[in-house]
Amino acid sequence: MNDLQNIETFAEVTTQLSFAAAARRLGLPPSTVTSRIRALEQSLGVRLLDRTTRSTALTAEGALFLDRCRLALSEIETARALVSSTQSASGPVRLSVPTALPMDRLAQVTARVLDRHPNIHIDITVEDRPTDFVQDGVDIALRGNRPDSANLIARLLSQMPVRLVAPPGRLQDETLPVLGPLSRHLPMPRRAGRAYCESFSLARHLALAGVARACLPLSLCEEDGKTGALDLGPPPAGVEAQLGLYLVYQDRRHVPQRVRLVMDALIEAFSAAVA
Repeated sequence: MNDLQNIETFAEVTTQLSFAAAARRLGLPPSTVTSRIRALEQSLGVRLLDRTTRSTALTAEGALFLDRCRLALSEIETARALVSSTQSASGPVRLSVPTALPMDRLAQVTARVLDRHPNIHIDITVEDRPTDFVQDGVDIALRGNRPDSANLIARLLSQMPVRLVAPPGRLQDETLPVLGPLSRHLPMPRRAGRAYCESFSLARHLALAGVARACLPLSLCEEDGKTGALDLGPPPAGVEAQLGLYLVYQDRRHVPQRVRLVMDALIEAFSAAVA
């Protein structure tokens, strides 16, 4: 069993390319990760990793060993899932969501999963920046854009209309910058000295404060339009009229049961007919 633990730890270190990040991901002290890798290298009689205080890299022997280990670990994980499918899922699931997501619906999904599976723990981060699955240790993300990485799978769940919002009477006021994550697609250069942000929530508040316009999902600004706090119009040229909501996860052969259960709940809650 110790050999298997050492191999699993080695595989995680190679995924993270960091002993410290692997330790955080595995929930272990960094010293334990280091000792497991050292024990594995000693048992094999070869050096698997070249490491300095700044970087970690596979040796040629480590790369060869890793290829075989990943195949074996995948089969072991599949076997574990088969024999434990009737058992209660357990463990942490780290979820990253954008600020524009309907939080009431997310809260309902979270409560339902926790009620049905009391041994699952969900760690939710709300952010609009692109997700680094390896560095941040993320299992699942909901995002408004399809990721560029070939190592990630993206499933389109729904589409939300996008609106240009502005203080009343100032939709066409070119002196106001257009803010938010979607503004990066605009051809116009950012004006020096003006406000700028790539947060849907902050962009909305800056528009409410009268110092900016913003491109926002309708779910985030519809009520402001109804109350007259903001004027709503079609998005400017260069910004898509619909913002997709994607379920994003790592491309791996077997998704742990706890992660799959949360994914299924998100799909059920946020899916809609996609034209």
